[in-house]
Amino acid sequence: MVKKNKNFLKLLDNIQLSIGDVSDGIGVSQRQLRYWEEKGYIKPISDNEKGVRKYNFLMAGRCAQIKEYLDEGYTLSKAYEKTIEVEEKRKVIRNFLFKQHGNFEVEITDSKQSFGEIDLGATGEGKELYGIVNADGVKYELR
Repeated sequence: MVKKNKNFLKLLDNIQLSIGDVSDGIGVSQRQLRYWEEKGYIKPISDNEKGVRKYNFLMAGRCAQIKEYLDEGYTLSKAYEKTIEVEEKRKVIRNFLFKQHGNFEVEITDSKQSFGEIDLGATGEGKELYGIVNADGVKYELR
């Protein structure tokens, strides 16, 4: 059974990284990060009177995603737009995994390679839908 770990999500929200940590970690200048902030693409969780900026872990992830798209040749505005699309899709996936179904039965078939089967629930046709991760990749199966 897979359960949502509220404490882990809270931890991710509360981890604070300095602008220098984010800059060094993803390979962009602090000036670039400030510019992204001016454009409204990122937001620090704190910016005291000394100008010390801190970002939460999720915002640092947004910065990394923007940088990845920039490296692929997108403009900054398009990189931001694509990043927001990815974030929205991830929210839908989280909702599916945790809010709608909450608890999935997971059978580990190979722990070293992270292979297994996930019982995704009944289809309404008297069958169960399984998500399978194995050496062949990822697939779905009705049983």
